Amino acid sequence: MARPAPLPTLPWLIFDNDRDDKCNMRRVYCPEDDGFLRFPLPKALFGKSFAGTHDGGWVAALGDDKHLAIVNLFSGAEVPLHAKDMTSFYAYKKVIFSESPTSSRCILATITTRDSIALCRIGCPVKRWTAKIFNGPRLIDIVFYNGKLYALTDLKDLVKFKIGVNKDSRPVVTVELHMQIGGRPFKWATNIVELHGKLAMVAKHCFYDNTYRKHFFFHIFVLVDESTKENTPKWEEVTTLGDCALFFGRMWTKALCVPAAGCGGVKRSAIYADDVTYLTSFDGHGDCVFPMGNGSSEHATKFVGPYTCCHVPCGMWVLPPDF
Repeated sequence: MARPAPLPTLPWLIFDNDRDDKCNMRRVYCPEDDGFLRFPLPKALFGKSFAGTHDGGWVAALGDDKHLAIVNLFSGAEVPLHAKDMTSFYAYKKVIFSESPTSSRCILATITTRDSIALCRIGCPVKRWTAKIFNGPRLIDIVFYNGKLYALTDLKDLVKFKIGVNKDSRPVVTVELHMQIGGRPFKWATNIVELHGKLAMVAKHCFYDNTYRKHFFFHIFVLVDESTKENTPKWEEVTTLGDCALFFGRMWTKALCVPAAGCGGVKRSAIYADDVTYLTSFDGHGDCVFPMGNGSSEHATKFVGPYTCCHVPCGMWVLPPDF
């Protein structure tokens, strides 16, 4: 008899609300267990705020001095980084990784205060980041996809960047292609992510009902090409995530395959948000939410359609290593 396929590793939601230098514990939510635990931080992360993450438990974190540290939450290992100082340009946007930070080829990227792209390379001895000002619509999110850096603008355009190196071996970035798809400027949190091998745009909308209660819902669009001579790209809305669950967050968003029977409390075609903090079916017809406002995870009936927000501190999704 064939062995059943191993269950996938799923992310944890770790909260960043205890920034005391002497506090080494964080509250963590595990969606597959639908439960909480207290997690001890490595000493290198004491007093720091999370700024990004990479698969395998790696996090980017900043102290009050805006100096960056790359640390593994689980092993405590810290990656040597020469370009630590982000004081002059950090805009409280996420820091993303081109590959595992254990590689000297790993590129770190972020959107800066001046709406430009800043880069550094893990193995580069130079102590400064390099930046590229983008003269176009406002950049709202970035992602590494198929070895390239892409940015999403507030007009739903996509910008493809080419990364090279200068004489000091520092990474430099130039615009390779600006796909002017166009649309009204975004008023909602929007991320770009890979979904089933394609780039996808995830937009989280919110509104207030007549009782002034805040509600959320999501739209997801996949990048496709029209069958025209110009081969013009466009965004096409999808109504299912297929065999994936989507973990949506300000610092990390990713679609992960889930078995048909689910994985613990995690289901297919479901969205898990770091600040809304509950689960509902993607099409808006689920009948339960999983609020996480007080350290417990009690079930609550929801209305068909919109989400109901729980006012809790924002967390960050972190994908643990395969234990």
